[in-house]
Amino acid sequence: MLEYQNNTKSDFKNSGKPKALILQNKYIGDVLTSSVIAENLKQINPEMEVHFFCYKPAVSVLENNPYIDQIISFDEKNLKKLSVLNQYANQIKQENYDIVLDPYAKLQSRFITLKSRAKRRISYDKPFFKHIYTDVVEKVNIPSPETSCTAIDNRVSLVTPLLDKPKNMALHPKIYLTEEEIREGKEILENANLDFSRKTLMIGILGSGEDKSWPIEYMIQLISHIQKYYNFNLLFNYIPSQQPTVDKILAGLKTTEKIYPEVMGKNVREFLKILTHCDALVGNEGGAVNMAKALDVPTFSIYSPHKFPADWGCFEDGHKHLSVHFQDLDKRTVDKVTVKELIKNTQKYYKKLNYSYVRAETDKFLQDNFGKVDLPNGFEEELPKISALLITYNEERNIQKFLDEAWYADEIIIVDSESTDRTAEIAKKHPKVTFITRKFDNFTSQKNFAIDQAQNEWVTFFDADERIPKSLIFEMIDEIKKDEADAFFVYRRFYFMEKYIKRSGWQNDKAIRLFRKSKNRYGEGRLVHELIDSKGKVKFLNNRLDHYSYYSVEEYDRKLTQYSILRAKELHAKGLKPNVFHFWVKPWFRFVHHYILRLGVLDGGEGYIISKLHAHHVFKRYLFLSKMWENEKVKKSK
Repeated sequence: MLEYQNNTKSDFKNSGKPKALILQNKYIGDVLTSSVIAENLKQINPEMEVHFFCYKPAVSVLENNPYIDQIISFDEKNLKKLSVLNQYANQIKQENYDIVLDPYAKLQSRFITLKSRAKRRISYDKPFFKHIYTDVVEKVNIPSPETSCTAIDNRVSLVTPLLDKPKNMALHPKIYLTEEEIREGKEILENANLDFSRKTLMIGILGSGEDKSWPIEYMIQLISHIQKYYNFNLLFNYIPSQQPTVDKILAGLKTTEKIYPEVMGKNVREFLKILTHCDALVGNEGGAVNMAKALDVPTFSIYSPHKFPADWGCFEDGHKHLSVHFQDLDKRTVDKVTVKELIKNTQKYYKKLNYSYVRAETDKFLQDNFGKVDLPNGFEEELPKISALLITYNEERNIQKFLDEAWYADEIIIVDSESTDRTAEIAKKHPKVTFITRKFDNFTSQKNFAIDQAQNEWVTFFDADERIPKSLIFEMIDEIKKDEADAFFVYRRFYFMEKYIKRSGWQNDKAIRLFRKSKNRYGEGRLVHELIDSKGKVKFLNNRLDHYSYYSVEEYDRKLTQYSILRAKELHAKGLKPNVFHFWVKPWFRFVHHYILRLGVLDGGEGYIISKLHAHHVFKRYLFLSKMWENEKVKKSK
């Protein structure tokens, strides 16, 4: 039978107030993340009665949550039986919910949703199942700057059909411990004789299984390193069934100094009591990391090959919350293989996430949060001097991400074209930034001005809407050290309205993004689609970057209009006068080029929109050019 647990003191029985049910069947991290839905429902209507349906092990992360009035729990194994599932669904139907939200979106939750007969049934827009629901929302693939993960973005989006107007949403899942529970956690540590003069570090030494954990030989090395160079109490997070593996790890250490392996929660709630007294958590990504973030404990996460920070790296800022994934060192493999292949060859890909890299990133995390320590020579690799250049205009959506990814730079030069949003405010807070305001004339002039400001010979020149993977950054650093070329092309993956566009003319999109300033400059004469005029050897880098250029048709249209005006100015300077060929033949050819020749038809509706926009703006280019000649004629006649 279903078990009901009142989470608040309010008595809602037969109250006549609206009732909502959140279905997030299992996995502690998922259940905790979905708790933000409850908070947002209460913001929409404080009188709403909110229930949460989940499996028993996850109840602990919902207890005392003031936004959840009742927790309905079940035995996961029983739910797999059709007869039991039907019985549960019938019980839920009797509750007469007004709203059912289904972030789990699997067969079991769909069946329960359908049978609930709720007036509003909300989930994601998935083929074959959308008709079960009264409202469906599109899942996003690109995390928002506010959360840095789609796990929260997609769950929060489920309440948007209930909004009358846009509003600020609650984004941070929280765990609510009582004062007594916090005190009990402190007592557990005191009884274990922890040295409270030291900081306490929780280490997630294992994932849900040894095959889903960073190799234990690497973990042994990392624990030994932390023991030797940092003054922390070390606690281990694991479940009792993993004790044999924990014994292997302990046996592999030269000493157990500073380690308290006996301190472990007997259940999830007791683990939380202990975790709230820890100063940070380092280890395998999973439910424990989500719980640490919900308790506002800094985290360093080691990801499984088939899970990605874009999905679960919530609030990762490179400082308080940081993560590593093998794609940091080998993004090309991730781009080529499927998730099924990653799961099948987990240990092979885990090996690529080598100890040296994880150790270096762990050092960065620990020292950023707890201060510098003396490490042996060679542990901290000296980076070449690089100037990261950027031109901006109203880039508040992208600027912080760019700054976070420019950690490799010795200096950051931003030339801003009189932004009217928060671009300047955000950028000026960064200690490496030199912020210069300069009236925009054209892209070539603006970028060459930025190059002139650089203090270093090597510069990068990315756009604010480009995301720079660590694998590309490490490759750039290696190439600078090799000193075999003077400029480097980078291929780009193009995203339009959050969809990866594989064709439509973008399949071979590339640009020089790393170069020596003494041998490279943007060629004069082009006001738009500016190109580097290199006086040295040019090579191609292997790793690609992601170009999240346009989030809407309107945004794409505005940018292309700007390009059309600048291109018209170029043609006017060359003396070109448009005719019927330019107004009719060239736009049609541009559409055919993008949609047919460059296979935009295979990109679906987005491919058609892109092709049509480019054709339309070829027409607008010559329209602008024609008006320029008309204006010139009028001036001469006066």
